[in-house]
Amino acid sequence: MRFHGIAIGLALLGAVAVSTFAGQQPAVAKSGICPRIFLPVCALKPDGARETFSNACVARNAHARVLHSGKCNGPICTFIFLPVCARDPQGFRHTYPNFCVAENANAVFLHKGECK
Repeated sequence: MRFHGIAIGLALLGAVAVSTFAGQQPAVAKSGICPRIFLPVCALKPDGARETFSNACVARNAHARVLHSGKCNGPICTFIFLPVCARDPQGFRHTYPNFCVAENANAVFLHKGECK
């Protein structure tokens, strides 16, 4: 019975995560109240600074634009070439040499690999 409860809990957690990252806001987000689920995101605040928020709902309530899931990287990037496709601040798709460079350009991550 305990396993069944855990499975249901994980399914609900997955549903919230998918709806959050798919751009669909959960009903509670519209009221300004966010779920206490830790799914960190890196977001760009209105003042231009990047910050790690506990989840996408909290970031949106702070009027921040979510760049990617996970914590924000530092300002120093490696020279490892692992291209990613991201949307730059002007809204254009652009291939960046790696994830860190895309984040430092305040680009919204789309997928691994070059843009097509």
